[in-house]
Amino acid sequence: MKSISVTCPHCQKIASISQLSLSNTVNCEHCNKAVLDGKPVEADSSNFDKLIQSPKPVVVTFWGDNCSPCRTFKPIFEKMASERKKQLRFLRLNVQKNKSLASRYRIRGVPTIMVFKKGKQQAILNTALRKKEFGMWLDDVLQS
Repeated sequence: MKSISVTCPHCQKIASISQLSLSNTVNCEHCNKAVLDGKPVEADSSNFDKLIQSPKPVVVTFWGDNCSPCRTFKPIFEKMASERKKQLRFLRLNVQKNKSLASRYRIRGVPTIMVFKKGKQQAILNTALRKKEFGMWLDDVLQS
């Protein structure tokens, strides 16, 4: 079984997870904390396509280093990841470091938020929202 390498959101070390474990809680072999639950995982071009195949819907924020709205939205995204960890996966993708993915998904501005279900894009949001509005948007997307 092929494994996926991700940076643990807790200890920042590389953790390997199997594709079959994308629907489960997987603990990091270094710090023993949950890799895919409660904190957004930093995705990159080497693991993005595999991570969005998760049986759970995946919420991705495409962001940039010098983006003020991205910095404002980051704690909202992290809070939502913590609150909805049982029903969703959350990823962050830096568009400057992953230009091919930004181009593939036609990212024109950041932050851009997308929801994927089993690898297929379901929804897109081209702006940051406040927490309440972001939660309502996610609810609408999940019901469709």
